[in-house]
Amino acid sequence: MGRPYTGWDGNATGRRDGLEKLVDLLEEHFGVFNNGTFGVRNKRQKSSASVHGTGRAADLSWRGGSYPGTGRYEDAHRMMDFLTRPDVAEAFELEAVFDYWNHYGPHGRGWKCDRNAWKIYGSKQFAGVPGDWVHIEISNRYADDPLYINHWFLHLIGDEKVTAPAQPSAPEPAAEAKPEPYPGTPVRRGARGRIVKLVQEKVGAYVDGDFGPKTEQSVKDWQSHNRDPKRDRPLYVDGIVGPVTWRSMFHR
Repeated sequence: MGRPYTGWDGNATGRRDGLEKLVDLLEEHFGVFNNGTFGVRNKRQKSSASVHGTGRAADLSWRGGSYPGTGRYEDAHRMMDFLTRPDVAEAFELEAVFDYWNHYGPHGRGWKCDRNAWKIYGSKQFAGVPGDWVHIEISNRYADDPLYINHWFLHLIGDEKVTAPAQPSAPEPAAEAKPEPYPGTPVRRGARGRIVKLVQEKVGAYVDGDFGPKTEQSVKDWQSHNRDPKRDRPLYVDGIVGPVTWRSMFHR
């Protein structure tokens, strides 16, 4: 069998950086959006406490239209397939995935770590079904460790392609340069080459293509004075140019 399931184990004091980093990465790679993370409340239509209060749970929606999701359940399905892959579930200590949509039946389905398998529900298990979102939970071990989450996510994602929200196609202005594409892995201390030079130019470091401690400090200074334009919130100050910092630098 799998690992023990934790469930609600006490309310946190606020958002937890590891879980929030995982949500950011899932948004970026699967065309879903954050439909809610931390919140101290009871479960919908129940008197028991919600795992959202622990800071270890998130709802991710593929809702389109005026919302930033792709509008395609299959993109959320790809995300669920990725998260419940044995190596991924173990790496992040995934505890639960609840699929609120009615693709498999009128009451949805759920994956839990204690059975390490999906179960299609034959009766109502939670309010909101059918709903166009996926609920996920991770353990306490990495809920406060965004560096670990970022490193292993980018290692495990492999060849998965980023799915951008569906939008009407429009020709790009001929004179407008295309944004510099994310290199696919975080740019951090020890990196060298053209990509490092681009970062150094952006943060005002000495441009030599060698990501050393001075460049790392310049990146931290830049992160502390800039925000993620997509979600309008502060950047995580770690001196590493991951996908969110890269977007803030080059995709404004």
